[in-house]
Amino acid sequence: MYQTYSLASAAADQQQHKTTVQSSSRSRRGPIISQYISSSDGKVNAPTDKSVDEIVSDLKQLKRSDFVALWLGCEAPSTITDVDGDWNGVLLDNSGLTSVSNILTDVLFGWRHGKWNGKAFDASIEGGTNRFFPKSGDGEIEREHKFDCKIDTSLVHPNTKSLNLLYADHQSRLSLWHTMRDEIRVLRLSGNKGSVLLGLGCMKWSGAYWRGGMMNSSPFCLW
Repeated sequence: MYQTYSLASAAADQQQHKTTVQSSSRSRRGPIISQYISSSDGKVNAPTDKSVDEIVSDLKQLKRSDFVALWLGCEAPSTITDVDGDWNGVLLDNSGLTSVSNILTDVLFGWRHGKWNGKAFDASIEGGTNRFFPKSGDGEIEREHKFDCKIDTSLVHPNTKSLNLLYADHQSRLSLWHTMRDEIRVLRLSGNKGSVLLGLGCMKWSGAYWRGGMMNSSPFCLW
């Protein structure tokens, strides 16, 4: 779920989130993101008339700047228990370089398996693992690449928190994935529809060591 392109446009968002969401980014917003971020107060509210599948479809169509604005407007889960269990996942094609991300995630990250399929969280151990389709196309979802998770300060959006997924303790120091980090926030849905998780993931070696590589992160969502 990782690729090598810049999040430079998000730097201003990290320092002046409210200003960016409410004013300077307003003119750049597409019609989809306007359904999620209020033009009056900049708050994030998922459309009440859309199903989870429809919301995921919207996320797939967002411009990168719109996804980042939405991510910045969301919050970390209250506890890790809130995300406990298995989540389907998809890489988001909003940068024009998703083919690079697909190679890293599906060919290298999941070389023993099929395509990346999401994540599973286990609150009891404050950790989890990635999910993959089986290479054969049939059978049960396969799991590899464990991570630790904790709700802690965000590197993307300083002075706020994200659910941080850290891989270092489960990879050798020579592994491509040793410096991998994901930051996840929650898009809360109305009624009993649950939540969709918005993620940004990176490795330090991907080209942006500033803030642990998170300024070069790739978007994904879980549901």
